[in-house]
Amino acid sequence: MERPVEQEQHPGKRPRVASLDQMRGYAVFGMILVNYLGEFPCMPETLRHHDTGMSYADTIAPLFIFVAGMGFRMSFRRRAAAVGALPAALAALRRYAALILVGIVLYGPSPGNWQWWWDALVDIGFAGILALPFIGRGAAVRAAAAFGMLALYQGLYSLEGYGDWTMANSIDGGPLGVLPWAAVFLFGSLAQDLAEHPDRRRALLRFAVWGVALCAAGWLLRAEWPGLKAAWPFSQRGMSAPYPLTSAGLCFLTWIPFHFLCDRWNLRLPHLTVLGMNPLVVYIVQEALGSLHGTVVPQDSGPAVALAGFAGFYLACYAVARKLHRDNIVIKL
Repeated sequence: MERPVEQEQHPGKRPRVASLDQMRGYAVFGMILVNYLGEFPCMPETLRHHDTGMSYADTIAPLFIFVAGMGFRMSFRRRAAAVGALPAALAALRRYAALILVGIVLYGPSPGNWQWWWDALVDIGFAGILALPFIGRGAAVRAAAAFGMLALYQGLYSLEGYGDWTMANSIDGGPLGVLPWAAVFLFGSLAQDLAEHPDRRRALLRFAVWGVALCAAGWLLRAEWPGLKAAWPFSQRGMSAPYPLTSAGLCFLTWIPFHFLCDRWNLRLPHLTVLGMNPLVVYIVQEALGSLHGTVVPQDSGPAVALAGFAGFYLACYAVARKLHRDNIVIKL
């Protein structure tokens, strides 16, 4: 744990939000951790993604998208106030379309690979576009849009056989999975409103209520309702309603300790602000380095070798982020 030694702002630039940067940095660190160590059979199961259930690894992507929704709500309002809503919306549309293209190139642009494109960057891109008509609206409209997208996806998943296809042939909900990911994105935009509330106690209470309520709704929808519905799958791969609801609830709860650390106690967790400043660059770097996995450190290595390999992998990612942070460079599309 460390205290910041300087203001997190620079001349001519608006101050960065420490708690948001730290939570984003935590999501980036978690991504690096599970993407590397999850490939080693000697590592705990919780570091691996699973078709059903929720491991630690399965909590990272929702947090990444939730934080993206928080940041978009904040940046869109600032830009709209400066240049107008339409120019702000068009700029966001271009940015998210570019993010989709970058993701497709990164995940394999061959048309025959289309069912595997639906990973973090592509999902964030489509989530931002789907959220765009609602991002400047009030909380009730955004909440209704989020629940409506979840309901639409669940209907398609359950009634049209789409769920079985996704579980067998794609990831993260496949092409229609952008609907529940957009819901998580919009829940993040609601969290940003709460984070800016001047009454800290009320904000914390509402974060806790949203978190517990969404987790409870996810677990309730997962269960069988005798005579009404069978149990619904709980799966990041399938993205049926219980999973995005529960994961969004956990995201609300995750913000609370970062609020206390950063906003109340003025503390920082080492490295997280640096990682959170340029998440796109770090994501691309770890994807590029990850392509070497198995050639540098064999997958059948023991825990000591795997952890040593992770140390090198992480430090390489951090070195890039640190260089950009030191030079005050933020790379966005």
